[in-house]
Amino acid sequence: MKLKKLLALALAGVLMLALLTGCSGGGNGEDRLVAEAVADIFKGNSQNVEVSYSVPELTSTIRPAFTPDWFLKTPEGIIDGLNENFPIDAGQTLEGFLRDSLNAYEQSNYVSFVAFDSTGMSALQQVERFSSGVPSVGVYDKGVSPSANTKLRVGVCHKTVAGREYCLIVIVRAR
Repeated sequence: MKLKKLLALALAGVLMLALLTGCSGGGNGEDRLVAEAVADIFKGNSQNVEVSYSVPELTSTIRPAFTPDWFLKTPEGIIDGLNENFPIDAGQTLEGFLRDSLNAYEQSNYVSFVAFDSTGMSALQQVERFSSGVPSVGVYDKGVSPSANTKLRVGVCHKTVAGREYCLIVIVRAR
């Protein structure tokens, strides 16, 4: 529990520093703040990781296709994951669509797509939500130890559908 509080405090510090220094880029300021904090989670204590905040396929291909129908829901309507088998079109599932969309990163050690309802959340609340577990689809995973990765790419964007805002994230780890 102490580690979780320390992580939350560190993330709050990163977000505050980014706000104070006027950090921006890769979409709106909120996207960048969330991307930087997510990158810090994946970097951990390693300072030898090269980080990029751009995954163009997220905004050019995945975001336009995203729909809340991708989520699995409990009978009460609570989001309970992403449906990898959701039919996108003509026999293609969500998992296949993500593989095709992110095939430029096929040689990477790990590629994952994350989505969650971020309606009314600040950037800090979104990062806290991310760190507590969010629906994801593993797109590519070579089973390589996270500490072996020297490159990290984090793309973040948001999409509003029927008055609800969704945070979409792609994470790519490589050597």
